[in-house]
This record gives sequence, C-alpha cells and structure tokens, in this order.
Amino acid sequence: MPSDKIVLNQKQKKAVTYEGAPLLIVAGPGTGKTRVITEKIRYLISERNVDPQSILAVTFTDKAAEEMLMRVDQVMPLGYEEPWLSTFHSFCDRILRESGLEIGLDPDYEILTATDQWLFVRNNLFQFDLDYYMPLGNPSKFISALLEFFSRARDEDVDPKEFKKFVEDQIPTSPAGRRRGDKITNNKLLETAEREQVEKLQELAEAYAKYRELKLAASVMDFGDLVYWTLKLFRERPSVLARYQNQFKHILVDEFQDTNYAQYQLIKLLAPPEASPNLLVVGDDAQAIYKFRGASLSNILAFKEDYPHAETVILNKDYRNPQPLIECSSKVARNNDPYTLEAKLGIDKQLEAVGDSDGDQSAVEVLCFDTLEGEAEGVTERIIELTKEGGYRFRDFAILARANSHLDPFVAALKRSGIPYQLIGNRGLLDQPEIRNLIAFLRVVADPSDSSALFEWLGAHVFDISAEEIADALSLARKKRKPLWEIAKSFADNKDYWQRPIHLIDDARENVTSQPPTKILYDFVMETNFVQPFLEEDSIGNQLCVKNLNLFFDKIKEYEAKAENPTVPDFVSYLDLLMEAGENPAQAEIEDVDTVNLLTVHSAKGLEFPVVFMVNLVAGRFPTRRRGRVLELPDALVKDILPEEFSHIQEERRLFYVGCTRASQRLFLTWGKDYGGKRERKPSAFIEELGLDPAPKSSSVESKDQLRFTFIPSVDSKLFDHSIDITGFEPRYISHSQVQTFNQCPLKYKYKYVLGIPAPSNHVLSFGQTIHRTLRDFHRADLFSKKDLNYLYKLYENHWIEEGYESQEHREKRFEEGKVLLERYYNEHEKYLAKPLHLEKKFTLKVAGVPLVGSIDRIDEVENGVEIIDYKTGKVKEQDDVDKDDQLTIYALAARDALNLSSSRLALYFLTENKKVETTRTSEELEEKRVELRDTIEKIKASEFEPKKEFLCQWCEYKELCPEYKVGS
Repeated sequence: MPSDKIVLNQKQKKAVTYEGAPLLIVAGPGTGKTRVITEKIRYLISERNVDPQSILAVTFTDKAAEEMLMRVDQVMPLGYEEPWLSTFHSFCDRILRESGLEIGLDPDYEILTATDQWLFVRNNLFQFDLDYYMPLGNPSKFISALLEFFSRARDEDVDPKEFKKFVEDQIPTSPAGRRRGDKITNNKLLETAEREQVEKLQELAEAYAKYRELKLAASVMDFGDLVYWTLKLFRERPSVLARYQNQFKHILVDEFQDTNYAQYQLIKLLAPPEASPNLLVVGDDAQAIYKFRGASLSNILAFKEDYPHAETVILNKDYRNPQPLIECSSKVARNNDPYTLEAKLGIDKQLEAVGDSDGDQSAVEVLCFDTLEGEAEGVTERIIELTKEGGYRFRDFAILARANSHLDPFVAALKRSGIPYQLIGNRGLLDQPEIRNLIAFLRVVADPSDSSALFEWLGAHVFDISAEEIADALSLARKKRKPLWEIAKSFADNKDYWQRPIHLIDDARENVTSQPPTKILYDFVMETNFVQPFLEEDSIGNQLCVKNLNLFFDKIKEYEAKAENPTVPDFVSYLDLLMEAGENPAQAEIEDVDTVNLLTVHSAKGLEFPVVFMVNLVAGRFPTRRRGRVLELPDALVKDILPEEFSHIQEERRLFYVGCTRASQRLFLTWGKDYGGKRERKPSAFIEELGLDPAPKSSSVESKDQLRFTFIPSVDSKLFDHSIDITGFEPRYISHSQVQTFNQCPLKYKYKYVLGIPAPSNHVLSFGQTIHRTLRDFHRADLFSKKDLNYLYKLYENHWIEEGYESQEHREKRFEEGKVLLERYYNEHEKYLAKPLHLEKKFTLKVAGVPLVGSIDRIDEVENGVEIIDYKTGKVKEQDDVDKDDQLTIYALAARDALNLSSSRLALYFLTENKKVETTRTSEELEEKRVELRDTIEKIKASEFEPKKEFLCQWCEYKELCPEYKVGS
C-alpha cells in the first residue's frame, strides 16, 4: 500500500520516529509490529535521508525476512537501494564472505543444510574416536543427537576450548598426579556413574572440537557456524568490528524473543550498550516459542538491564482479535508469571481490540467429541456449516495442531468431504504420489531387479497397464522366484502396452553412467507426457503436483551441484541416506487460493485466519509431555534464566497462546475423549486456564456407537470451484529474464514462472553462473591481496556448477576452456576495468506496482560518474546490438532511480575474447524503457498466456507440452 495511506496510532508513530537511544517495542499479537518496522525503514530513508546501507534489519526466519522485504517494497518510493534486511544467518554469511579472510576463513565455504550436516558426520564418523556415542551395531544412532548438542553449544556461545576446559574442571586430580583430560580408570577417584558421566562429557568435548576441525578442512559451515565465526571475527579483529559499527547507524531486530544467546551477543557487539546506539528491538515474551531451537527468553527479559537507558513502547492496540478472545487468551499468558515482562518491568501490556469493543461473545467455543474420528468429522462438518451459512470461504479456515502427525485424521476427513486443503509448512514431499512415482523410476533405472520399485512405477498414470495385471505379474514373479523385471519383459513379448515401460528403462540405462539424473528424469517426463494430465485443468491439485515436481527436480540439482560425477545409482544411494537422516522436504504450497489451511501451531506463527480450529487439545498432546534431549548441554553452560523444570510447561503455554491469537474472528478449541488405548483422555489444562468449560453439553456429539455410522456429506459443488483463474495473475516480482520470456512466449512464461514446470539444466547457464561467481569473489578479495592466478583457479574450481552438460567429456572440456578464459582475463582485465565500487549490486525498481529486481555484475568508479558493466560468456556482440541491449538499459534505469548513481558509461564485457564494448543511454531512452516495462507487466497481469509460435520453438524446453508446437510439428 502507498505510504501516504498508512495511518499509525500514537504509540506506533512514537516508535517509528524515535531516535537517539535504544528502544524496546513490546508488541502483542495483531498490534502492527511489522508495519512499525517497515515504516521505520521508510521514515529513515525517505524522511531522514539515511543511507540505506547504514540500516541493518534482522529477523529470525527466511519467511519473516521475505515478508518484511515485501512490506518495505510496498511503502517505499518507485526506486530504492535495499537496506541490509535478512535473517541473522544470512547477515553473518554476508559478513564472513566479505571479511572472513581476516581470520583465515576461506570466503568460498559451502553452507551445510541440516541433512548435509548429518551426511557430513556420517561420512567422517570414524574420525571422531567415539565410544559411547557410536555403537558398532548402529554407528549412525547418535548422529542427530550429536549435531543437536553441537548446535546448542554454539547457540550458547560456547567455544570448543571453553567446553573442553569445563569438562577438565569436572575431573579431580589423583594423588598420583594424573593429568586432566586422561581417561579415568581408578574407581577410587569417582563413583562409577559419575566417572562414566565425565567420560561421556570428555567424548563430547573431543567430538565438538573434531567437528569444527573437519569442517574447516573441508571449507564447509553449518548455520550455527555463521554466527560463531562472525562473533570470533568481531572479537579478534577490532578494526573489522569498528568498520561495521560505523556502517550500521540504525539496527532493527524483529522477533527479538526468538533470538538465542549468541545472536544477542552479536547485536551487543554491533550496538554496544555504552554507545547508546540507535537500536530498536521488537518482541513479545508471550510469543517466545522456539526454545527447542535455542531461543533464549532471557534476551528480552534482560534487555533493559543491558541497555539501562532504553525507552519502552508498548503496542497494545490489537487490530486482529475480538475483545472476548483477547480477554480469554490473556488469562493463559499471565500464568507464566514471574517470568514475564509484566512482572519483570512492572508494565501493563493488556491488549485492547480496535473497533467493536464487545465483539462476538461466541468468539471462543469448546467442542468436545467422543472419539478422534468424531473430532475430525465434527470439525469438517462445522467448516461446511460456516461456509454455507456464515459467508466464509475455505481459505478463511485454519486447523492448527501441536504436531504434524496430529493433522492426518483431519486431512482424511476433508478428503472424504471433497473440501480443498493445503498442508502449510509441512513435510512430505517424498510421500506425494507423483514424486513417489519418479523415485520409483530412478530406482528401477539404477537396479531393474528392484521389484518393489518396479511394481510401484508400473502403476503410473502414463501407462495403460491395469492394477490387476501388475498384481498378476508380481504374483507370478514370487511363484517362480524371479525378479518382477524378468516377468515384465516376458509380458512385453506378447503385449504391446507392456513394451513401453521396458523400452523406457532400457533407453535410460544406456546413459545411466554418462548423463546426470536430471537429464534422464527430464527425458522420461517429456517422453511420457508425465506432466500433461496436470495441465489439462488449472486446478489446485494439479498446480500442487506440478510445483512438487519442480521441488523434487531442485533437490536433484542440489545433489548434482555437490557430486563429482552425478549418476542415477549414486543419487538413489544419496536419497536413501537422506531418508535415513529423516529428510522429507516440505511439499508445495499455493498462495491466495481457496483452501482450508492445515498446519502446526509453530508454523502458524505470524499468520492470521478468520476462523481457527485448535485440535487434539488433550493432556499429553497439548501440552506435550516434557521429553529431554538425548544429549543435554550442562546447566553451567546455559545462559537462560528459566529453571528447566518450569520452562517446558511455560513454553507450551506460550505456544497455546500463539495458536489462540491466530484467530481474527472465531476460535474453536476441540478435543476427543477416545484417541485409542484403554484410558479416556482428559482435556488440556489450558482450556480451563482460559476460564472455559472443557466439556459443554451443547458441543458433545453422539455416542461412539452412533458415530460409526455417521457420514458427512460432500461439499456442494456450487460452493467451490476447484479450478484456478490464471487471468488477473499478479507477479510478486519481475526480472529482466521474466520480461524477456513473456515477450518471447506467454505460454512459456506460464509454464516456467506461474506453474514452475521443471526444465532441464542448461550448461550455458551453468558456465555463465560459474564465471560470474568466480569473478565476484576474486574482486572481493582486493582488500586482502589474494589476487594471484592460483587463487582465481581455486575460486573457479569451488564455484564450478556440474549441471546441464551433455557428458563427462563435455564438462571437462568446458572446464578447461574456462581456465584459459580466466587466465586471459587475469592478465588483461586491468587495461579495461577501473576500481570496482560495487560487485553484484542488488536493486529494486517498482514498475506498475510490481518490484522489478536484479543484480548488476559490476559498477566501477570512473571520471564523471560510474560505469555499469555486465559480464558475458557468449559470443561478442556488434556495437549496434550493445546500443540496444535491454538488460543494460534496465541496469542504467535502476542505477539512476534506485541506487541514485549517475552512470556515464555502460558496457558489456565479453570474457571469451576479453573485449569490452561500451555504450550510453539518454534520459529519453530510459523513460521509454520504463514505459515499455510498465506495458509488459500490465500485459502479464491480464494475460491468458497464449502460445506464440516462432522459429525458436524448436529449442524450447517445454515444446513437448505446448499445444501450438504439436499442431505445427
């Protein structure tokens, strides 16, 4: 929304305009904290003329950072330079890549995901010298527990040396002068249990140190390392710290209650309390729900002690929840005294509903059922009733559970009733039917004798083989004790429709060692028209299937980027390891469609829905029973102020409060008496803490016997159209590539950017990205005098992208050509280039209400302004073509309107021949480009995405799906 239409209340305005000292904003649910942060950024840039690069805004999750950036886009003018707005981890990653060389870190390190960590430890397991924590019968048993332990130690800012010293201090010195750290063998020194405990701690200390050593040797980091090494950089290099302290004049921290101890230490280094910095932190202790991830409630409770001159602003105008719900939920939150800000600071943060102060007195209802099945059906029935009678759409409903598995009965009930739904922020990608089928195909390609995979694959929708025939083939294979593959081949001798799957596998196996998995899988998807049924109707289900396919291809590409010689058999082995590590990525989501939302309460943080059902509210499920970690960090090393025996139930209470306050109109609290087992379940104690009757007679459904025969009718088809209207599509952002694709063919744009249909990797793109990233890091190293040719080669090898090449020989030849290209660039580039002012400079330019985003390869300081340079790895263009280059024109427009830079020259630097071709743009040409971009974006918004047939269609990656191409072929 335009900034001039935003109306702030008195306290929000005070928070936005406050400067000169630290500020603690206590912001309850629905009080507009994100609005305050984004308005603060707009105020600083637009009204106080603060340099965007001097603003640092950090938050807890990628999702929160993305939302904040989107909100900033809405309130900022047409063009602006982005401030530093990211998660803590992304911020630290940026710092380390810029300055990590100061403490000897390789700036080209690789970041390990949680699954990558597990695989890394597993592959190096026998280097850890483990005893207690590596049982030979199951060596991988404690990997996850060890990683969680290491993560907790880093969250608490515990260095391996500090931990080792702590362990040594637990060991008394023997009369014989035994050295500290030696294995304990004398029973007289300690009782057996105590001796074993200390030895376990010794083993953990050694493993913690070894884990860091191995990562440094491999030039990899996990997410906890990013904060750890940034702290180390700032503590050991005061000059580096001073540089960033001087840069960031304004620091904003969102979701402050979710920060861990180490992250808070980072903030205190950048904004030292004694300097009375412009530090703004926003949080609510009642919504601190991430202790299991290392979050420390102590941070927000102790902020005023650390920053004694800090001002406090309490946002208590609730723009979301009705007053009855506010009063009800606040009763739960107050039960966490004395570990609350109210008790700690003596403040009153009771929320007040904005608007109708009375609200709907039925805003909060308890529904009691006899069984779990009855609860699921009852919730479904209530959704149908409210949809028919209350004017709600399905998107207005959310079903929140404490755990993912608790959602399964509700998914089944919604399916039976034909109600569209989505699982938000959930796991389960690898369990989706369309993905299971592709996995089965890859398993059969890797090993045709895998009868289980073959059985599943033969049932794919792309084959005309009945389930009965497949079952008969499997039965015959068992009877003859032969692999199903042999039986299938014998069937193919007599039945034509059995020949197709056999030929597909045989063809794929011919290339199984020479082609990467993405190429083999893409060929299968295109040859069988695997995606075609999902394109026949723009339904929610079909779009989710296509997006799931795209997510799965992304996972394979991640593997190929790391593998030296990616093949299908190796990927299948890798997939097995992922599953052993517990990896099952989230399935696809579609925003702004009419579906019931199912998610955990943790995933619902930051969201709101008109109607919320909090389900399975029984003792043991919500609150859960306290389960200690397999490996606990010693209490002496934990900085949180909450006693452990109280922290679990308090965390559960805060989580319950968060769930309740997701509802903007009505909240239903549901539970059942029978969830299986011998004992009847008791309602959650939190229901009574709300002051409600947990079992009102009016809400209890029929008895268990009656319930067995109940049937919830399916939804009236008139209530819901399962198709999706693509017209009126609103892109969240636009780029030069998207504009170029739409102008080339609107249908290709739809396939690529709207539906996200997987496309094969392109070796030209892979090579270009490799060279771009190599040169970026090469020039970033200017400050550290590491610019020799061997360093450039090392960067090239580390950045090399394996994807898209036709063969290993093709890949190797292209790699060698790249080295020649880089050597020529190294020897001659200084003749053509000046000092870099910016490398890969990001920009945001609003056109037709849509953020146009991009990144300029290089901006050099030259006389009378700057020169904008775009690297190219393709064929050298003629001067006329460079003078008309669209991308350069957009860069010049962005430099002027978003980055406030006056570009005197533009240039394409062709790396293949080490040639720079310069050009310029007039103000009139830039305005023409802005109008052209606006017109294109408006066309995208109104487009029906019709195909555009032209000569280039024969090279289109989606030609097999295109109806126009098929007609003409």
